[in-house]
Amino acid sequence: MKGFVPWAFCALFSISAAAQGQPSTYAQHLVDQTVAKHSDVLVLAMHVTPPKSRENVIIASNIGRIGKAADEDDLAVIRTGKAKLEVNQAGDRFEVELPLLDVRGDRIGALGVVFPYKSGDNKQARAKQAAEIRDELRRRISHVENLVEPYPYDPSVPTYPAAQRLVDDTMNKYRDVILLVMHVTPPGSANNIILASNIGRIGKKADEDDLRVIDKGETNLEVSTDGKRFEVELPLLDKAQTGIGALGVVFAYKKSDDKQALKRRAEKIRDDMAAQIASVAKIAERN
Repeated sequence: MKGFVPWAFCALFSISAAAQGQPSTYAQHLVDQTVAKHSDVLVLAMHVTPPKSRENVIIASNIGRIGKAADEDDLAVIRTGKAKLEVNQAGDRFEVELPLLDVRGDRIGALGVVFPYKSGDNKQARAKQAAEIRDELRRRISHVENLVEPYPYDPSVPTYPAAQRLVDDTMNKYRDVILLVMHVTPPGSANNIILASNIGRIGKKADEDDLRVIDKGETNLEVSTDGKRFEVELPLLDKAQTGIGALGVVFAYKKSDDKQALKRRAEKIRDDMAAQIASVAKIAERN
């Protein structure tokens, strides 16, 4: 077993900070949320190589061990993309380790999922369940850097459940969308922020591109630097067709894709969302 890397101490500090009411990480939030949803999962652990680190470690889990270095089995899953299934030595747990993916399906680490087990249990059903859990998480991970961002992103900003439900429902309806981000200025606030998204960052202030879309009512089209994503950022509207912010809609992309068709797709998604937004006040109701 390898020793802890320097980053691990930062991760351990992050957990300690979370216990004191300070931000933890987005990865840990995803783990906590997933374990709460799937009560039959005994262990959930993310093995990832953090930015600026050369060693793959546990960055989030429901059993601690943050910073624990990956073993050869973990690394083999990441390297080959093949899941590892096994019953533990005691015979009471079924362990599934499979590739951890981001929204595009790129391999970014390994995910360990452990279930209770007794002789005769359906292993393939458990393996399928683990894959479904991984795919749920995939829809909420932009990239590795996203996982180590603080959560809450800004502890002074509340959550906005109505806006988040709208984002979640829209993501479920439009499976070709890989990122969906609402930029809105909440009532009583001077700052335009991310009000809801599928990748956290709630409270992150709008940048110049976001504000230009909002102030000028123009749509911004952009291919990511790696050429794999296409972003349409367009004015966010309410049901009265009043501009209330900006909406970022991102699709997986390749050079042969029709950018104007993707723009029209984003406009349809925006219009579907607008029909469900009575006003800024309603969509920005606080938790």
